[in-house]
Amino acid sequence: MDGSSPATAVVIELILPYLNKKTLASCKTLNKAWFALTTLHATRSLDCHILRLPLRIMHFRRKGLLSLVRSLTVDISYLEGFLSAPMYERRINDAVSLLQNLPVNIRHIKVHMPGASTTLTDAEIRFGTMAFTMLLQALPNLATLDLSDCPVALLAAAQRHDAPFSRLGRLRNIRWFALGSNDMSSAGELHRLVCANQHTLTALSGKSDVTDHTLIALSKAPRFSRLDASGSSISDDALLALVRARGLGLRELVLSDCTRLTKRSIAHLSPKLLPTLAVLDLYNIMVTTDAYQRLFNFATRWPYLRDLKLKAAIPDTSPRQDLLVNDDILEAIGRNCPRLVSLRLFGCHGITDNGLCSILGNLGYLRELVVMHSASDPVAPGEDAAEQGDALVGRVRPVTMSPRPDNLNNGLRLQTPAVNAPESPAAVANGLLLSLPSISDIWADIPSLPSNAIPQHGHAQIHRVTDTPTSSAPDTPCLSDEPRRNANGQRVFTSHALRKGLRSNRFNLLNLDMEYDSVCATHLAKLTHLHVLCGRMITRHAKSLIESQFPQCKMMVWNID
Repeated sequence: MDGSSPATAVVIELILPYLNKKTLASCKTLNKAWFALTTLHATRSLDCHILRLPLRIMHFRRKGLLSLVRSLTVDISYLEGFLSAPMYERRINDAVSLLQNLPVNIRHIKVHMPGASTTLTDAEIRFGTMAFTMLLQALPNLATLDLSDCPVALLAAAQRHDAPFSRLGRLRNIRWFALGSNDMSSAGELHRLVCANQHTLTALSGKSDVTDHTLIALSKAPRFSRLDASGSSISDDALLALVRARGLGLRELVLSDCTRLTKRSIAHLSPKLLPTLAVLDLYNIMVTTDAYQRLFNFATRWPYLRDLKLKAAIPDTSPRQDLLVNDDILEAIGRNCPRLVSLRLFGCHGITDNGLCSILGNLGYLRELVVMHSASDPVAPGEDAAEQGDALVGRVRPVTMSPRPDNLNNGLRLQTPAVNAPESPAAVANGLLLSLPSISDIWADIPSLPSNAIPQHGHAQIHRVTDTPTSSAPDTPCLSDEPRRNANGQRVFTSHALRKGLRSNRFNLLNLDMEYDSVCATHLAKLTHLHVLCGRMITRHAKSLIESQFPQCKMMVWNID
């Protein structure tokens, strides 16, 4: 894309706002067209400290570029020892007065305080609040308000003097506070700001300040399409109310770390309610396998989904925290999400080579793939057996179980070690034997769990009982293949996952719990682009093949064999 044609120039102009300063500097060196487009983009934004704002405005006016300015990024942090207090206030007043008298219409503003912490000094609160309030009063026709890099203490101080958002009523995009400990004052102010901009608001990144009242207000916004409520305490009823009211226009739904959400709301996020959804983030959501199977199965098709992130937040005491995302769900994603560009799966122990093969062999637009069995491995490389047992005991909690008849175990009987047998460190924690959970308890937590996927705890052995009734679990043959483990006990993928090849020919990031051998390197060498490759282990021959094909590729692999 050289930027010579009008069509490519329009595409480049849409891409440039998402690039950082270092990337923009590199874009200027490509050719004359990129240099002109990058320079034009730089002239549309003023980025400086508030004390240096008059000098930047005079520089743009002298170059004849002032009429092109549309956005403003202002640093309102306090420069200690730079000026006296009266002179500091005068410089802020001069900058805001000059900005208010400009003939241009600034529609986007970002106010930030680099390096600010939750506890601000008196000088930081005084001059930061003054600059913050005056800037918002000088620009009443804003469309985008970005406060993502401001501490919450700044808002609390501004509310004591004057309501800084009282004149704002035409906002389309709100990015709320991200620094500091959020409290009810900031959540209430966000709710009032959303209510004042219901008819124009299209995107909200409220993070943990989003409440149920805010979602109810957003359900009345006719143009709303993007929500980031990560870390908030919204409930199932409020989320369902928003989805049912504005689901036809929702494009992005980020719900990571929403601890109150359960399968009662997540299981109802269907393509019928969200037909144009493009981004779905369900990281650390307390749901089970049946909720994921309601979302992704062979009957649900997500035609516009391009970014998906999954990780189930199952308690450490749960015996089945490893099979929540299984091969059947991955096969449904590979078939019914044709436009998926980014897929990130964390803590998915039940995924085998079959599930990964369904993803790599069916998704042609995939550019970023992250499949991690666990965020922290049960056994680190180089640990001996005693350390492995101690590490395992440190993560397993004793469970007290009542005796149950054998016919409740779905045809399986667990035989624990004998009393006089030597007790390993993995089986004893602080002198207490770890009892094993029954299949009925497992089945109560995850109804769709098949009977052929029983976890191995300690030295327990599994024996099939032929005279008991068979399980009523659905038949999922993919789960019968246990993930392969390496010599250190870590679950890894093998070259069998690439037996169907790679449907996509470009990867910006390929992060898999895989042992890359020559067969894997042969498939990866067929790609046209590979930027970052991560994995467990790689052979020297495979490493040489990949480096010869992609000399600029960054490989972050644990071991080289």
